[in-house]
Order: sequence, then C-alpha cells, then structure tokens
Amino acid sequence: MTIKTTVVLRDKRGGPMVFHSTWDDAAEQTLRRWVAEGASSSVIADAMHRTRSAVSGKILRLKLKRPEGQSPMTKASAKQPPKAKASVVVLAPKPERKLAPVEAANGKPVPFLQAKSFHCRAVLDERGEDGLAMFCGAKNRPGSSWCPKHHALFVTYGRD
Repeated sequence: MTIKTTVVLRDKRGGPMVFHSTWDDAAEQTLRRWVAEGASSSVIADAMHRTRSAVSGKILRLKLKRPEGQSPMTKASAKQPPKAKASVVVLAPKPERKLAPVEAANGKPVPFLQAKSFHCRAVLDERGEDGLAMFCGAKNRPGSSWCPKHHALFVTYGRD
C-alpha cells in the first residue's frame, strides 16, 4: 500500500506550490530497518539511491533513533578492503641544492611599487631606496610572470 503525502505551500505571489513525497511504505520500512541496524545516512542513501539530505530529513521527520552505545556503520566500515601487509620502504635522502641568489636578467631592476604588467616578477636579493624589494624588470615571457631566464629557473614541470 503506497501512501503519497502531498504538501501545499504558497509561493511569493500566493500561488500554490505542490510537492509530492516519494517515500512509500516499503522505503520507510527499509529506512527504519537500516537505522535500527546503526547505518549512517550516507550508507542508507547509497543503498536506496537517494541523497543523504533526503534520508536525514526523513529520519528527523519520523523521529527515528539509532541504537545507543553503538558506533554508526559508515561507508568505511561497511566496505573494508582486505588489509595489506605493511612494508617498510627506506628512501635515500635528496641531496640539498644550494639556491643561488636571484640576479636581474638583462633588464634594469624595478622597484616593487613601480612594476608594470610586462615586467618580470622575480624578486631580487636587493632593496630599493624605499626599502622595498626589487623585481627583475626584464620583459616577461608571454603567459608567464617571469622573463625567460627566471621562468627556466623557477618552473620545473615535474623535473627534480
């Protein structure tokens, strides 16, 4: 026996907005059984092909309670893959690379506050008269914030 619940709300203009419930008796019984077994809303939603919010809302409206003293059955506990044996992998330490000071390419260094969109944004190891950092100032590479020299220095594309 399927009982459809119809809810009529009013919109901003006073017109009716009708919503039909899609929870039939079989779906409610399934929901009650899963909640009694301690399943989480996510597990129930996956099993019933509904959203977690729809399941949580129905649990609240039906005033269902999960069993006391039992941790909820979650997706992780419902589908546990077989445990693999732990193996120890020792990695050799990477050699430390000393970074060379960043020097200006072929352009004149530009003070931080005077940099334009076409200037290289490589921060140099020197300060301007105002005490702020200086940018390289060479013309930047298209699509990059740096000139070709600094682009090659800063961008690795997966290289070590």
